[in-house]
Amino acid sequence: MATLLLSAAGAAIGSGFGGTILGLSGAVIGRAVGATIGRAIDQRVLGGGSEAVEVGRIERFRVMGASEGSAIAHVWGRVRLAGQVIWASRFLEHVNTTSVSSGGGKGRPRTVQSTTQYSYTVSLAVALCEGRITRLGRIWADGVEIAADQLSLRLYHGDETQLPDPKITAVEGAGNAPSYRGIAYVVIEDLDLSRFGNRIPQFSFEVMRPAQGQAAQAHQGFDQIIPGVCMIPGSGEYALATTPVHFSAGLGANTSANIHTVSSRSDFSNALEALREELPMAKGASLVVSWFGSDLRCGLCQPQPKVEQNAQDGVPMPWVVSSTPRATAAAVPLVQGSPVYGGTPADASVIEAIVALKAAGREVTFYPFLLMDQMAGNALPDPWTGALGQPALPWRGRITLSAAPGQPASPDRSAAAAAEVAQFFGTAQPSHFTQTGQSVLYSGPAEWSYRRFILHYAYLCRAAGGVDAFCVGSELRGLTSIRGANDSFPAVQALRQLAGEVKAILGPQTQISYAADWSEYFGYHTEDHVYFNMDPLWADPAIDFIGIDNYMPLSDWRDGSDHADAAWGDIYNRDYLYANIAGGEGFDWYYADEAAAAAQMRTPIQDPYYGEPWVFRVKDIRGWWGNSHHERHAGLRQDSPTAWIAGSKPIRFTEYGCAAIDKGTNQPNRFLDPKSSESALPRGSNGLRDDLMQLAYYQVMHRFWTDAAQNPQAFLYNGPMLDFAQSLAWAWDARPFPAFPAASSVWSDGGNYDKGHWLNGRASNIDLSALMAEICAASGLADADLSGARGLVRGYTLSEVNTARAALQPLLLAYPSDVIEREGRLVVQARRAKVGQWLDPQRFVRTPELDGTLELTRAAEAELPVHLRISYIEAEGDFPVSIAAATAADHSTEVVSQSELPLVLTASEAATIAERWLAEAQVSRDTARFALPRSQMAVRVGDTVEVAGQAYRIDRAELSDMQLLDAVRVDPNVYQASDLVVPRRSWASVTPALPVYPLMLDLPLITGGEVPQAPHACATAQPWPGPVALWHSATQDDFRYNISLDRAATIGLTQTPLARARFGLWDRGPALRLRIETGTLSSTTPEAVLGGANLAAIGDGSAQNWELFQFASATLVGPKTYDISLRLRGQLGSDALMPAVWPAGSTFVLLDAALQQIDLPLSARGLARSYRFVAADRGYDDLSAVGLTQAFDGIGLRPYAVVHLRAAKTADALDLRWVRRSRIDGDSWQSVEVPLGEDNEAYLLRVIQAGVVKREVTLSTPAFLYTAQMQASDGVAGAVSISVAQLSNLYGAGPARNLSVML
Repeated sequence: MATLLLSAAGAAIGSGFGGTILGLSGAVIGRAVGATIGRAIDQRVLGGGSEAVEVGRIERFRVMGASEGSAIAHVWGRVRLAGQVIWASRFLEHVNTTSVSSGGGKGRPRTVQSTTQYSYTVSLAVALCEGRITRLGRIWADGVEIAADQLSLRLYHGDETQLPDPKITAVEGAGNAPSYRGIAYVVIEDLDLSRFGNRIPQFSFEVMRPAQGQAAQAHQGFDQIIPGVCMIPGSGEYALATTPVHFSAGLGANTSANIHTVSSRSDFSNALEALREELPMAKGASLVVSWFGSDLRCGLCQPQPKVEQNAQDGVPMPWVVSSTPRATAAAVPLVQGSPVYGGTPADASVIEAIVALKAAGREVTFYPFLLMDQMAGNALPDPWTGALGQPALPWRGRITLSAAPGQPASPDRSAAAAAEVAQFFGTAQPSHFTQTGQSVLYSGPAEWSYRRFILHYAYLCRAAGGVDAFCVGSELRGLTSIRGANDSFPAVQALRQLAGEVKAILGPQTQISYAADWSEYFGYHTEDHVYFNMDPLWADPAIDFIGIDNYMPLSDWRDGSDHADAAWGDIYNRDYLYANIAGGEGFDWYYADEAAAAAQMRTPIQDPYYGEPWVFRVKDIRGWWGNSHHERHAGLRQDSPTAWIAGSKPIRFTEYGCAAIDKGTNQPNRFLDPKSSESALPRGSNGLRDDLMQLAYYQVMHRFWTDAAQNPQAFLYNGPMLDFAQSLAWAWDARPFPAFPAASSVWSDGGNYDKGHWLNGRASNIDLSALMAEICAASGLADADLSGARGLVRGYTLSEVNTARAALQPLLLAYPSDVIEREGRLVVQARRAKVGQWLDPQRFVRTPELDGTLELTRAAEAELPVHLRISYIEAEGDFPVSIAAATAADHSTEVVSQSELPLVLTASEAATIAERWLAEAQVSRDTARFALPRSQMAVRVGDTVEVAGQAYRIDRAELSDMQLLDAVRVDPNVYQASDLVVPRRSWASVTPALPVYPLMLDLPLITGGEVPQAPHACATAQPWPGPVALWHSATQDDFRYNISLDRAATIGLTQTPLARARFGLWDRGPALRLRIETGTLSSTTPEAVLGGANLAAIGDGSAQNWELFQFASATLVGPKTYDISLRLRGQLGSDALMPAVWPAGSTFVLLDAALQQIDLPLSARGLARSYRFVAADRGYDDLSAVGLTQAFDGIGLRPYAVVHLRAAKTADALDLRWVRRSRIDGDSWQSVEVPLGEDNEAYLLRVIQAGVVKREVTLSTPAFLYTAQMQASDGVAGAVSISVAQLSNLYGAGPARNLSVML
């Protein structure tokens, strides 16, 4: 009889899979050789159904190749690639020769200094991967992350319609440049190689690619199913700013407020770019902006903006919100010295965010948010319990009366309740606000109130050019259920008034709504009353849509196999979740209390009296929307309906989402935040991270609400009941991934990310089914059944041409799955080791191939791995290659097994896989062989059966006149989620692009070797960004490189005044106290000072006004603070510029090697030029560049002031004499006379009386006889001033020496 052999992984998936550049296939040049080191452990985990095959290795060194015919990588998810150079231009040499002329003095001819610099550029194209990518993220050069905006880079996403690159076309000629269609690649044009040692660096790129192809469409990813997002965190003073903002603690001591990446763009700009590229279908965005409340009693709760600190303001964007500057704003509470929340976003930043979102093509919804900042240990009475101490950081939905409804002495259902609500809303009116440009001024009552909060932002949104939608509030459930006299709802009425006023401010083009909590939108049920309390608001003409923050449960899953929903198989079953959107808890049944929930005692939702069960179904959105509403008072249905007209307005989910946590769909509204009293796990959750749960939630929500059968078209307006295309997923953070959450020293809430609602960093995750579908389809198996696959792939790389089987094997190992054949169709099912049926050994068939009816085999312990190491690529960082290790608890051998997974995993995921593999290897040492009669053909490969009290998985079947089965023992505990928590790697701090503090000093010659007309430049910064480039331009738009400043200058500000002192003598006056931000000062000996040591400048910060002095003593008297004493003043001819006093706040500069002379030709002296200082690795147009416009006289050419000006009166004349000084070589004691530093000796003498020049003469000798005849001619008598200055042909008159005489 013929024999048919079936196994758990058939040969059907052995087809080739992969491709090469330019369509080349077959042999791969330079292919890496070597099987997986841990083939043995791979085989044990796979099972006995098939042999482990050679699979791709981890790309450890990420070396960018350039070999023709090399395999082009296949990638999925978020990965880091080196790529292949597929085109490069020739190296282009650039020669830059600069000539600087300098004028000399007598005996010193004018000289020309020429400097020639060589630099090289090259253009190249790098192939990244096959298929279309959604985004190119970070870029590394030689392992160091660089900003993409530092490169002239063009990205080709890999479309089948992309055209040849213009640079390649220009070099190779039209018709000779390939389009590389279907290949994602980048072209880097004119790459400056000087910063890389004049060589092409090793580039690597962060690439995001979703699963593609028709087969993968059945398992859509985030990039296709998210219609819009909520932009959080809603707090952070400059979190929404597109302008880079920093805080300054002194000269150059800057701290970035909103840049925490290598990019020079703000965090918001980077996060917005990631949103646009990673979630291309997300066309809507709500902008969450928070004020703060500090009391759950509405009459005492005063919503107001707050800051993180009052000491330092942002530059160049001072914090102002609702006419309140930082100095007078309240501050948020501190926890261990850090703000518990970020402050309210500055008004200017909100405007910038709205403008940026609209420019990115997003429809903007403004979403006001109240953060409650009561801290633990407060003494505020709790209105819900009456106890002292309100919960820490509670939900705004708990704001209520002084005593909540149902509590003793509650004012609910009275005029007093309405008065408390009125106190919360306040009295601010639209007329109290004035819009001036992009500023909104408030002139109303001195109150902080909810009306001031909402009206302020209505005007601010108008100042920003308008928004598409505006919510007048969100989740104020406790307020909207407060009843006034005659069962009125005063908060709802107040919201109606606000809606009308906001509508009038923003105009009919802006849609107005309120974002109701999912437990709030449909009504208020208390005692035996059913109120449709929100209906007056929903029916109001100013309201355009019903906003629901939808966190309704989609499951009621529990661990084990005996709970109420176990028949669905697992919680990830999309049909199960789908069925619970309009079913299950909140629709078919409810839990009476937590005890009932723990026991799954479900109470059906019914309406036996009036047949309207939708009234009580929070999930029955269709029933609520499509019916008239009749309230029930004391259980009696009212004859008259409310103002709501059935089906009259669309619904939007102003929020919806699910945390990435175990059983998150049980209660999607739950979140973890250790600081908040609201922090809690979903019901039944073990608290472990589960990103697949989050993806499954969004997949079924998209599938359900885009199904016309579930979301009917309206009759009263054009559109469906639920406008899902305008719904907004919670949440996308304005802080870019992975800086957030990794930079825990910057943001304290980063620890909440792993199990939170964030989509950043997860948008590129791929459903395992989608990835397998693409691989199978490429191998001709498009009809494979992948619905049973369970897993979420963060990143996967295949760098070699290989079979689909080899491509699938790492996935089957990492995400425990079996590949089996069913009716000629490939089926993938997750391993759960759940016993499907029990087999009676008494019914086993005897066969000569077995010793008896059941063979049980146990492998020798020596064959089992004891230590297991798995190499993998670590996620949520820079993609380092890491190792996860596991060790068996009890062992007598030291067998070590090692394997590789070319997958991007978190450290916890990798550790969990290692533990599972080790446990699976231990369990699978037990195997069974037995034969079944043909009557039991229902037992098939892949089934889990119970034999002799143990669970076995059928891995192999041989069919003849009987069915001979090979099985391996399994244990369901092996596949349970592990509670391993492995800390992520520490985040390497990034020095953001911050402005430096520059100074340009026009100084006299110091050594004599300087170019006399060229000023000195310097800069300081803390932190120092590395070399700082100085660019110059004569036209404001044609900037050219000038010099590089390699060191931070020692610059400070004086804290005490410095009085004038005689030059040439030691100044022993009071110490000069000053503070410097970088560098140090040190004392030296007087002899060293006389030799030129400790030379410094003090001035007002302008280019020309500097006195040079030296000091011998520098005493550190405080942090960065020194006392400077024993000084030599007015050095190098600067004595003439010494004022009577240098005031406190004057600028101090230590004149050392940190100062460099700039390249300034003599012809440019006196001409205003533009200069820009910026880190050398960034362009002059970078946002961190600091600009100055300066003109320089060329102080190095300026003659010194004369000395020893004396006047001797004779009977008929005034004999004036003086001594000249030289700016060149004037310090030598060996010279008979100081050399003449100018082309010729000349002086300008003036006789001045009462401010009027009476006589001006030019002299060639240092003497002048002012005769009586001249005095008479000039008409002078009495007190006069004699002014003498040395002249220079190039500079003109130097500083004058003055002498007062009496004629």
